[in-house]
Formats: sequence, C-alpha cells, structure tokens
Amino acid sequence: MGSQNKNTRQLQKDQIAALIEKRTALLNAQGKSADQIARDAQLKKLKGDLKRTIAAIASIEKRAKTVANAHELKAANAEKRAASRPKKKKNKANDAAPEAEKKKKKEKKPQ
Repeated sequence: MGSQNKNTRQLQKDQIAALIEKRTALLNAQGKSADQIARDAQLKKLKGDLKRTIAAIASIEKRAKTVANAHELKAANAEKRAASRPKKKKNKANDAAPEAEKKKKKEKKPQ
C-alpha cells in the first residue's frame, strides 16, 4: 500500500471499508456482542489500515497544495522581476562609439 497516487489510495480506502463492513456483518451473524466485535483483531487491523490510508490521502492532498502554491509563487516572482527590469535597447551606433574610444585610449598609452 505504498502508492503515492491519490486515486489508488481512494480505491484502497473503499476496499478496506468494504472489508470492515463484511467482517462486522459476519461477527454480528455469529451473535458476537458489541464489546467482542470491538476487540476483534482482524477488525482492529482493518480499521488501522483504513486510518493510515486516510492519512496518506490527506498527505498527498497537502503535498499537491504545497507544490501548487510554490508554482504560483515562483510565477509571481518571475513576473515581478520581469516587470522591474528596464528593457535595454540595443543601438549599434552607440555600441560602436565606446569601442572606438577604448581603442584610442589603448593607442595613446604606449609612449
């Protein structure tokens, strides 16, 4: 029962619930008292399995919610960063001028 798929866990939950119903009906048919039914080892095991399966489903849902929130936060942060950055315009004429000045400075240094 180590599945991390919510649908699989839901099916397991339904199967365990059906087994609990069958076991309870069998014990009632045998004429067991409510106290004896509550102490039945098989029934206790099934109820424990049901409890663990319900907890696993809750954990899967919580993890999915956390991941979804993280994706939303990451997208929002990316939008903020993109909006806050100024867009740089590339102008070839402006890029060529600083390079020419650098070359002139280098030529002047070796005297």
